[in-house]
Amino acid sequence: MSKARTFATCLIFALAKAAFASPAVAAPIEVPVGVSDNLGPRIAGILKTNPDVCTKDDVYSSKWLRTSLEFVILCRAIRLGGVEATYRIMSYPNSARTRAELLKGSVLTMVDFPWGAFSNNKTLYKSAAVLKVGEFVKGVYTRPDHTALLKVKTLKGLRKFTAVSSKTWVYDWDALERMQVRKHSVAKYGQMGKMVASGRVDFLVSEFPGASDLSQYINGVRFIPVPGLKVALLGSRHAVVSKRHPNAKPVFAAIQSGLKIMRARGLIKLGYRAVGFFNPRVADWKVLCCSE
Repeated sequence: MSKARTFATCLIFALAKAAFASPAVAAPIEVPVGVSDNLGPRIAGILKTNPDVCTKDDVYSSKWLRTSLEFVILCRAIRLGGVEATYRIMSYPNSARTRAELLKGSVLTMVDFPWGAFSNNKTLYKSAAVLKVGEFVKGVYTRPDHTALLKVKTLKGLRKFTAVSSKTWVYDWDALERMQVRKHSVAKYGQMGKMVASGRVDFLVSEFPGASDLSQYINGVRFIPVPGLKVALLGSRHAVVSKRHPNAKPVFAAIQSGLKIMRARGLIKLGYRAVGFFNPRVADWKVLCCSE
């Protein structure tokens, strides 16, 4: 394990333990959480700034990524479900590896929350949908100087241009297939940005961020969405727990109970709105795809 990964893991464990320590309850359950890319340090930063983030209803920030928010949703649900926990963050190079470790039971759960098709694996406990089918909406992102693409208003017009995505992003790839768009597959998100920036392809399909102008940066390069167009993916997202982990049953029961409480309080939608994922600026944009 790298020094950076070890630091992030130890820091998160220590902060979470301090946040949840209470003489009135039983010893905390340790929850190993699988994450990928650079999410571990981001979670560490959130816990350092807000050490009680898993115990309050109103600690959301527009500066968070969706994946960071989903750790907070997870730990808040576990707490509301009656389980006191500490968290050991296990970092992996990509989401596919994180899912593989979850199936082996190396981690108890993971963020970002996986799609429903994966969550149906018989070795996993699958929560009620955190994001329902069609709620995972993305924009058509390109370079600010790509004036021809930025003028597109219809799916027919978009088909004149070429996309980049990854075949391992099953629902993104499926949407592009349904849209009958020419496309290339690469392994990583950063590679997608490089291809669009270089002009090798015209656009990528990406989540809307919290920025007021909906712009985002990949590898330090700015990208903007084609105004008025969005894509709704045909999948639901769920919190999952490995049945192979010894603490699976009590933690999953807590997650289910806690998510129900969070839905009733409107906390899940509030969180996704705060990070720009449920974005009122695109509420009336045309959905190019997809419907069941």
